[in-house]
Amino acid sequence: MAVAAANAATEVPHAAGAHGAALPLLGSALDSPLTSPLNSPLSARLLEFNLLPSRNLHPSRRALLRPATSAATSPAFERLAALPRVARELHRDWSALLLDLLDTLDAGARRPVLAAGEPALPLALAQPELLGRLARDAGLVLLGRHLRRTVLRADVAAAREAIGADGLAFARGAAADAHPGLDDVADWLPSGAASLPAAADLLGAGVLSQAWHDAAPALHRRADWKLPAEAELPRVREASGLRTVAARDLCLTLLNRIEPAWLSLFPTPAATR
Repeated sequence: MAVAAANAATEVPHAAGAHGAALPLLGSALDSPLTSPLNSPLSARLLEFNLLPSRNLHPSRRALLRPATSAATSPAFERLAALPRVARELHRDWSALLLDLLDTLDAGARRPVLAAGEPALPLALAQPELLGRLARDAGLVLLGRHLRRTVLRADVAAAREAIGADGLAFARGAAADAHPGLDDVADWLPSGAASLPAAADLLGAGVLSQAWHDAAPALHRRADWKLPAEAELPRVREASGLRTVAARDLCLTLLNRIEPAWLSLFPTPAATR
């Protein structure tokens, strides 16, 4: 985490210079409890979130990069893009495309996120790897009722093979305290236990999308781009049956279980609302 934050801290201001108009807007946020001092992990993450959305763009959303879409899928391009200097230039250009797109999606969506007390911010600023872990656990919570009802030895073994012993233990145990689980998961598990990982990841991504759906467009549009494209479809986003506040509370509870140190970096209202 510290390495990622350091990298972001050195690269994001470079991109900010390319979008000079954004710097004055961000300046007022740098004195808030969230973003002081400037080189703190949260400052780097916030600058990246606001100005370089392409850095954490989910692979399923690469079509948003329009002219770069076809090239960005080739192995040769991937190797080239891995070079730090090339990556900085590419992400500056790609992020400019995405920021322009924000203007067409919602009025004011391009504006930087400045609210230190935004309750969904600990989720929205999380790195993709952490979001993936959160999505998996949130999905296992929704699949918990099904997994607790699974009793045949062969079926239990298949579930354990699919999601791991720890995942199965969580779904059959502590997950019940967070949510009773979905009554019917047949549509989510077309291949039975083999579908469990993908179903958990998608259902959990939907809970995350729901968790910040009531936030300002500047936050929820950028945050949704970090998730699979399907996550914001109503069928997926609303599958939990949770309203946004309840979905956010669930995700923050899971975040506190998975990465309490990250959650502790935020102002208390953001971590508890």
